[in-house]
Amino acid sequence: MFTPLKLRRTTLPNRIVRAATFENMADTEGIPTAKFAELYNKLAAGGARCIITGFNHTSREGRAMQPFQAGIDDSRKIAGWKQVIDSVKSTQPEAQLFIQISHTGRQTLQRVTRMPVKGAGSVKCTYFRQPVTPLTTDEVKEKVDEYVRAAKNAEAAGFDGIQIHCAHGYLIHQFMSPFTNNRNDEYGDDRLLFLKQVVIGVKAAVKLPVFLKISAADDRQRGLNLPLAMSYWPVIDSLEVDAVEISYGMMEVAFNIIRGDHPLDPVLKHNCLFNRYHPALRWLFKHFIYHWYKRSFIDYCDLYNLENAAKIKAVSKTPILVTGGIRKKSQIDYIINQRGIDGVTLSRPFICEPDFVNRLAESSDEVVSGCTSCNLCTVMCDSRQPVRCYRRQAR
Repeated sequence: MFTPLKLRRTTLPNRIVRAATFENMADTEGIPTAKFAELYNKLAAGGARCIITGFNHTSREGRAMQPFQAGIDDSRKIAGWKQVIDSVKSTQPEAQLFIQISHTGRQTLQRVTRMPVKGAGSVKCTYFRQPVTPLTTDEVKEKVDEYVRAAKNAEAAGFDGIQIHCAHGYLIHQFMSPFTNNRNDEYGDDRLLFLKQVVIGVKAAVKLPVFLKISAADDRQRGLNLPLAMSYWPVIDSLEVDAVEISYGMMEVAFNIIRGDHPLDPVLKHNCLFNRYHPALRWLFKHFIYHWYKRSFIDYCDLYNLENAAKIKAVSKTPILVTGGIRKKSQIDYIINQRGIDGVTLSRPFICEPDFVNRLAESSDEVVSGCTSCNLCTVMCDSRQPVRCYRRQAR
């Protein structure tokens, strides 16, 4: 786990990556604040040598519902991100900072973006419940240009690499999944065309290494599943990106992306999809609807994306990273040395313990994260609070 990982355009100092984790630390315009530098400095000092930012919107239309999401869509964001990167590099020059770029597509709110909600197709998300206008063919090409512009801005800011978010039901995933892609143009005929155009455009525009994040399945009966994802892999290999991170799910059933506890009361209090309802309606949901709704949740288990990642690794020429339910040193060793996965990415353990990598490196014995997957950090991302571990703070 502490050997370098040589990729096409870079070498990672080790094989433990801080996965993209939503920070909620920008200002209302999406410009990053000094809080990002504080967070990343703490992670880098704790041993994280490759840090992927939370998702940054590529346009105002594609921003998330959370109030303080960062962006990389225009030149105003470059200076803010440059200050963050310079701060980290001044104390931890070996740390690599990758930016995750994303367009939400149908997974946002019109009252937040103040623009019509656009997606690959017309299928409404049952979580966001917004009417969706399919992007026209010309608008899809404009989205490609937005990703390319975001990549250029990221390079200008000084990032070491880019991760293109193709997972969790966001726009590129919407094109890849038959559930959301019901188009009758070339982007419906070839569900990977949008992804191909984005990656080719980004690689032509910048010299940075490029990662992808892909869901191996998405819970929908007519959606993306493992056999379909594997059938896509010859095309994904042909794009010659540096690595692909394997995840799961879409926001249709958000808890299936992360697994673990379901702290309902904080959701009803802080999530802007729920807290606008009258308290009586929230009480009815909690006591009469929720027990039915949670039947679609998948129970937590350690390494819950590993089997999908291993099957993809068997057919992939591209290095594979896996995320999800990784909590122990022995698990990381097993993933890399016995299952042949190239590296791991972790999110919640780093929220709980920013020095987790140092703890792994300093001990020859088993090391276990203090993260219990209580998911308070996750649901509170929908509040106005920056990301932090609520259980650890309470202790």
